[in-house]
Parts: sequence; structure tokens; C-alpha cells
Amino acid sequence: MNKIVLSCLLVFFTFQCIAQKDGGMKSLLSKGAVLALPVPVKKITEVLKVKPTMRNDEIYGDEYTWKSPGGLLFTALVGEDKTAHSVFLEATKKQVLSGLPYDLILNGSTLKDCETKFKANILEKQKLNPVDNPGETTSFILKIKNGQYYIHLAFDAKLKLEQITISTANLDAAG
Repeated sequence: MNKIVLSCLLVFFTFQCIAQKDGGMKSLLSKGAVLALPVPVKKITEVLKVKPTMRNDEIYGDEYTWKSPGGLLFTALVGEDKTAHSVFLEATKKQVLSGLPYDLILNGSTLKDCETKFKANILEKQKLNPVDNPGETTSFILKIKNGQYYIHLAFDAKLKLEQITISTANLDAAG
């Protein structure tokens, strides 16, 4: 019986390692897996090895989006100085992506994992009502203040991390 359980666990962890992709942004991260903001657009482009698309947003400034070959959707609000002060990270096609800020795993880290990791820095745990947010996949948002950064972690209905938002400004107070 123990051999069967061990074999199943080995297969499970092997599958997790194989199925998990690297987000391709490790060289943007400092010690402790922190994404130091602001970060120049040019540096993001060099690291992700793909050119961004740009959309002008009259309220928040220019919005740049990079779709990396590894499946990372990296969106940044960029100021006149061509640096990103707020970033939004998602996985395309619900891929499991690692190599991200704070060692988080998109579509892998759970709400409980993140509550444990950031327990001293949590500002708010917000449950979204599906009736008030039709078509929205996010069920919880964990709002965190870690050092100088405001972090919002969005979780799907299965309580898996689906989006990471990191900003130098409190986005709740910005709009």
C-alpha cells in the first residue's frame, strides 16, 4: 500500500514539474524574487524577447502588453519616463507558470499558500460576488502591502492564482 501511495505521489510531482513552465522573467527579479519597480520598458522587452503592443489610456498613461513565447501575458502601465510603475501578470491559456515575483505560480499557487506567505502584510481579503461581476472568473482578491509595493493577487473559482498585480501606488486609491 505504501509503495502505491509513494508511486502516485512521485507521478504527481513529476507531472507538476513537467507541466509547469517558467514565466521567462527571472532576470527582472532581484534577490528574494522581488520585481523592483519602476522598471524601464526597454529592459522588459529585452528580458521577455518580444516587442510589446501599446495602447494609450488617458487616465493611467500608456499601457504596454507583452505576450511571451512561454505563455506569460505581461501588461504594464507606463509613464512619460518610459518606465513601468504598475504591472499585471497573467498566464495565457491557463498555463501553470513559475519563475515569477515572490516565487508565486500562476494557476498553481493557492489562496491558502498566498495567505500563509504574506500573512503579516495582508491588507484585505475580498470575496467577489458573481452576481455583481457577471462573466468575471475571479472569486477572491488578496490585497497586500509588502515594503513599498502594493500587490493584488486574484484567484479563480478553484482558488488558484490567476493574476498578479504589483504597483508602486495603491491602485484602490488611484481610481
